[in-house]
Amino acid sequence: MPRSKVITATLLALVLSAAPALAHVSVRTTNIADAAVIDALPDDFTFSFSQPVGLIAFSVKTGAGEAVEIGFTPPKAPAATFTVPLPDLAPGLYTVEWRTMSKDGHPMTGKSTFELK
Repeated sequence: MPRSKVITATLLALVLSAAPALAHVSVRTTNIADAAVIDALPDDFTFSFSQPVGLIAFSVKTGAGEAVEIGFTPPKAPAATFTVPLPDLAPGLYTVEWRTMSKDGHPMTGKSTFELK
């Protein structure tokens, strides 16, 4: 096989193998930044993604890792932005964690930690 065809075939294979990686969903925004120190807790945790996903789990944990009851029910439809009501929290360290499912079936987990003064 001529060298130019080998190079072209190799480049094509690289481009095609990279395509799925380029399609992965990413978090675009959160209303409480990771590692934030906040004086007042917002009513909701709002976060958005680079494309619609299914939100299948969302939790709040204390700095000691104890679950905080939030009464989360997964939404039925995929969306690019979600708003989850937050309960009243005492001052301290907290972590919100989520799990999503992209339309191609890939799960994604994420978390954001913050301190409430």
